[in-house]
Amino acid sequence: MISPEKFRSNEFTMDDNVFQSRKLVNTEVSKKVMKEFEKLENTISNKGITVYSMKDDSIHDTPDGVFPNNWISFHNKHKAVIYPMLAENRRLERHSDTLKKLSKKGIDVQITHDYSIYENQNKFLEGTGSIVLDRNSKIAYCSISMRSNEELFNKFCEDLNYRPIIFNSIYESKPIYHTNVLMSICNNFCVICLESIINEDEKNNLIKSFEYSGLEIIDITYNQMSSYLGNCIQLLDKDGNPILVMSTTAFKSISNQQLKRILNHTDIIHSDIKTIENYGGGSARCMIAEIF
Repeated sequence: MISPEKFRSNEFTMDDNVFQSRKLVNTEVSKKVMKEFEKLENTISNKGITVYSMKDDSIHDTPDGVFPNNWISFHNKHKAVIYPMLAENRRLERHSDTLKKLSKKGIDVQITHDYSIYENQNKFLEGTGSIVLDRNSKIAYCSISMRSNEELFNKFCEDLNYRPIIFNSIYESKPIYHTNVLMSICNNFCVICLESIINEDEKNNLIKSFEYSGLEIIDITYNQMSSYLGNCIQLLDKDGNPILVMSTTAFKSISNQQLKRILNHTDIIHSDIKTIENYGGGSARCMIAEIF
């Protein structure tokens, strides 16, 4: 997790992120953002999950630094992949000392693939924002948008030996900018907004893939998606127990029936990060780059 020292609404990401506020961040908002970050970090740590939290202390203007999962993803035995970003100032996030800091904490990361050169071809793939991974079944899901290039996604899948599932999703007449806004893959279930997928063949293909992987489908509404329920992430505590992490906004949107079904598979923790959600257009999953 990267703390939001330089946080603000990023003017370069507003065009396709309909969840993001255009309001300016003042000193009072900045204080709220830091408190929300620290509370989420503590909420996760208090459940026995190891958190590597670092300051965004680079010299660069990185207003979205709190969302590290877009520029790097981690894989087995500390391997990692670096990604090309649409917004020019988001590319600066890759120039942080994050990997050096992880090394000092005993996590020596090996970069196996660096796709950032594709920015020169205007091809983008923004990490586990663009790609939702079913790591157990080796299936990768991607909703195509300006930030998620189909050709590059297929290359990722070939390089890392994942089966690609490609589809299109819509919200307020625009392609949903990141796949992890509308879906999350967990241990024995998935959370997904099926009504955002207009093409019936693509929708049925997704359902068949989830059934193949033995995942119970928790279908959420547009309203729940806009409350960031799809932007959750399941982590493991020190004993290997699954913990589903989400924002309080997301948690409050869950129906009683959905909650019972989810609790059959996992515990849930949540924290109030509504200021980060409002100004940044991202939620709990975006704030976490999980390490393996």
